[in-house]
Amino acid sequence: MRSQRHWSIYLPALFIAILWSAILIWADTQEPRLETLRALALLVEAVAVPLLYLRAFFRGRGSEVLIHSQSLYVSTGGFSPERLGADLVYVETLEVSRSLLQRLVGSGRIQITLQGGRCFTLDDMSEPEALRTAFQNAKGLSV
Repeated sequence: MRSQRHWSIYLPALFIAILWSAILIWADTQEPRLETLRALALLVEAVAVPLLYLRAFFRGRGSEVLIHSQSLYVSTGGFSPERLGADLVYVETLEVSRSLLQRLVGSGRIQITLQGGRCFTLDDMSEPEALRTAFQNAKGLSV
């Protein structure tokens, strides 16, 4: 079972783009035109929004959790990715938490705790419930 970053990581950037586009249109329709607000909206649309999309792209690139029959592979992705491969006997827990919005779009937070206390937390991962079920099946736990 494989879980990768969900497309919902792009939603904050999309929300910011729509909001500042609306502000730009509103500032253009006012009499007299609100030049300072219009310039600020253009600056946000030209600089901040592309940076937010780029950040989401790099955050999602390479992030995955992979469960085989007796092993686990975790890659956190991002600018400084961590990678881990371990047998399932060294994995203490795999917990899933989901907000209301994450339930609506099908993503969730996965927290993996290893023996010795090392912990990996990956937000906005796809199919978190299926991953938890695959983990429980591989460990022989009750589903």
